[in-house]
Amino acid sequence: MRQLLALLLCWFVCTIAHCRTPEQQLTDTVQGFYGWVLLHGVNADKLAPRIKDVKGSTRFYLDTSTLEAYSRSFMRSGYFSPDFPAALARYYLPYQVQFAAMNQAEFDQLAIDHRGPLMDVEDMDNFFCAEEYEYKKRFVRGMKLTEIRFNGDRATALAVSPYQWKTPFTFVKINGRWLIAGYCVYL
Repeated sequence: MRQLLALLLCWFVCTIAHCRTPEQQLTDTVQGFYGWVLLHGVNADKLAPRIKDVKGSTRFYLDTSTLEAYSRSFMRSGYFSPDFPAALARYYLPYQVQFAAMNQAEFDQLAIDHRGPLMDVEDMDNFFCAEEYEYKKRFVRGMKLTEIRFNGDRATALAVSPYQWKTPFTFVKINGRWLIAGYCVYL
């Protein structure tokens, strides 16, 4: 009888605590992040570094003055690991260096050729990593993870949207929670 009570208690505690497998926990993290995006993504996106034109010139530069605020917006969501801001910086730094090293002739030629996107994030949604569509809760609930791999307190997975877009994610487990360490181009 005691064993049965112990078993029932264990089942009850697990049910109350919503026992989730590590795979389910990763999915919860991704879906939670995308739920946050539905509520806060527009404001966060306004903080993303952007290419800015130099007035009266064909020159441009990558304005990263908002990078810290952009990083903070992700961190406030509660779904990201403390090392995620470094992933953001890693993505933008090479472009900042590349544009700063360009000579005037290169800028002039790009102006003639009608410069297209020079960074992936200019031509895609920064959160869902695809062309922008109107995202809804149903779309977020339809996100599934595949190719999940664990390596101790680290994991990788592909998030597959209902449109079959695949976005890579990296995770780190901190204090029992799986947090996003990088995703999409921010790896």
